[in-house]
Amino acid sequence: MCLPAEMAFPPAPQPSEVLRATRRHRAALRGADSFEAVDGDDLRPRGGDVPIERVSLVDDYPTPVFVTTFLYLPEAGDIAGEWHVCDPFGLGASPALRRGLSREMQSSTSLRGVLESMIGRSLDAQIDEQRRWAAEVRAQATLNVERVLSVNARSLPQYRDLVDLESAHVEASLLGDACSEQKLRDLLGAARRVLETTFRAIADQFPPRDVWRRVYAQGKPVEDRDYFARVYETSAQTAGFRVPLPAALAAVRPNQVKAACYRDGWRLRGAIVAAVLAARDNLSHPLRRAAAHDPDLLMHLDAVAAAAGEAVHAGDTALTLQCVQPLIASVHRAVGLLSGLGISQPIVSART
Repeated sequence: MCLPAEMAFPPAPQPSEVLRATRRHRAALRGADSFEAVDGDDLRPRGGDVPIERVSLVDDYPTPVFVTTFLYLPEAGDIAGEWHVCDPFGLGASPALRRGLSREMQSSTSLRGVLESMIGRSLDAQIDEQRRWAAEVRAQATLNVERVLSVNARSLPQYRDLVDLESAHVEASLLGDACSEQKLRDLLGAARRVLETTFRAIADQFPPRDVWRRVYAQGKPVEDRDYFARVYETSAQTAGFRVPLPAALAAVRPNQVKAACYRDGWRLRGAIVAAVLAARDNLSHPLRRAAAHDPDLLMHLDAVAAAAGEAVHAGDTALTLQCVQPLIASVHRAVGLLSGLGISQPIVSART
């Protein structure tokens, strides 16, 4: 049992804090593959989130409570010697709680002793080992990225995200069959972040401005899906891409395109479509250059977005490193083409 340093009552939460916690909890429920309904009462929102219009406090003073959790080691083993902490509300591993417990161990010798007995060595030795492991993985990832995109990749705004992606790729390759599905889900999330940073950078250099107006009429979004899908495909074809577009790209809502133009409520597919619309009339747009080398690039980008989305929302498809690697290669190729640094061979992490 870990007691707070000061047993003073915490302040009552503000309505904005309650709303923020509610939204984050709902998002966590949607993305948790380990969530189990209690007594058959599914707590997941049905038909989308119900809007909350009012927050009422039951009492003027909050009531502190204890939460119960578990520290554990991965069943299949972990080369880095990682230990994990369960989320108290059944949402799988909790990185935030792990960080909190790491801070608590600095002053709690009893908690530190429990963990050291579990991992079979001193915590300091394990931390040093993890740091060496992380440094070696990071160094190999950096070499891999710069081997493919050249040392000039260091100037890219997405360089750090690229190295993060390749670090996760190297680690997954080294773990091999012992790599957990959660690590592969995280790997796909890292792949999507690279694309998000890439299209943010494109939007900064080539602002889409008011291209959203092409799928708006009298200030309102056009609701005819066939119409705005034709607008997207005509722009893509003019830019040099092969059509028809993937169904998910063709179905991007006009308001998502507008949001991407103003960087408000930004989504990857909305940003891709906004860039396609902007490239239609701009011969120097990066998508024009990319289309000249790979007319199917939009299909590859959509495949990464689809896989990352399914991974975040705990889809039924079992993930393997073999099915994830082609998607990572697509990300590397996309960055090479869109940045102008080119691409040679896809990065394949050596397994040792």
